[in-house]
Amino acid sequence: MHPILAEIGPIKLYTYGVFLALAFILSSEYAARVSEELRIKSYDVLDLIIWVLISGIIGTRIAYIIMNIGDYLSDPLKIFKLWEGGLAWYGGVIVAAVTVYIWSKKHKKNPPQVLDLISLATILGLSIGRWGCFSAGCCYGKPTDFPTSVVFKEKSLALAGIPIHPTQIYEAVGMFFTFALTRGLMVGWKFSEAEKNTKLRVKELFEFKTDIFLLIELLLLRLYYLWYSKNIKFDLIIDFIFIPLFAILFYFLKYLGITIGKKVRYFEGIISAIFLISYGILRFFLEFLRDPSGLSGHIIDNLITLNHFISVGIVTFGLYIIVRRQFPFHKKTQ
Repeated sequence: MHPILAEIGPIKLYTYGVFLALAFILSSEYAARVSEELRIKSYDVLDLIIWVLISGIIGTRIAYIIMNIGDYLSDPLKIFKLWEGGLAWYGGVIVAAVTVYIWSKKHKKNPPQVLDLISLATILGLSIGRWGCFSAGCCYGKPTDFPTSVVFKEKSLALAGIPIHPTQIYEAVGMFFTFALTRGLMVGWKFSEAEKNTKLRVKELFEFKTDIFLLIELLLLRLYYLWYSKNIKFDLIIDFIFIPLFAILFYFLKYLGITIGKKVRYFEGIISAIFLISYGILRFFLEFLRDPSGLSGHIIDNLITLNHFISVGIVTFGLYIIVRRQFPFHKKTQ
């Protein structure tokens, strides 16, 4: 799409980096706003997030390099060119999770609760950060004639000149709706036992600190993605049908989350489990649409990739947390 947002002489501002920075800033600020709901002080969030950011970038980069070791052996300096893309998400999840555990123990915090807050921030961050992948062209999809296809330009990392699946956008939207459901659960948990039967008030469903992200996602979809989608026509119909339906689905999922949250009490690790399950399922199916070139590649019948197995693993781990209502190897807080 637009891998370089601005260029002044030798200085280039890469869109990929801008979106990553935007995702980090907005998700961190949001995590600080709602951290008290998970009994974590807001002033602890910045220190925590910075460590998670650093460890996450290192983990994603190392995993991507391992998957594409041949490219980096021939040109070792490419290891440091983060602005060109090249991050394997699962590597970041593993390293960041270990970092959160160490940070929590050092600061005498409850690791599962801290992971819940980081998971919420990660869900929101992915819904924005994946637009950076779209801009650079990394993590691109397979050729398709599907109506949502896009055509990338020659300077992109993606296959150029042919319609392909915008798998980055599929993931961004999927994570955004996961964010809506998760935030709804958090609102529902705030109701006490005595208020269980209280009717939902408007202010619980509509929160500016949350709804602003609906406007951001709609803006990105309308002004960025739809401009470059070659097969979607009838812009006015899209504006009058797609955008309202998108907003309605967002509030429906948030309302559903509130309803469930009022009936099912919070337990440590539930948000982490929601993230693991939702992302694992989403990524499992997106792997069938993503082009394996430059990634882990197919390992079974030109269809199954390594990320399919990783997705199954994290979904299983998330389901374990849900069923047992606790993290493995961690005692519940009384």
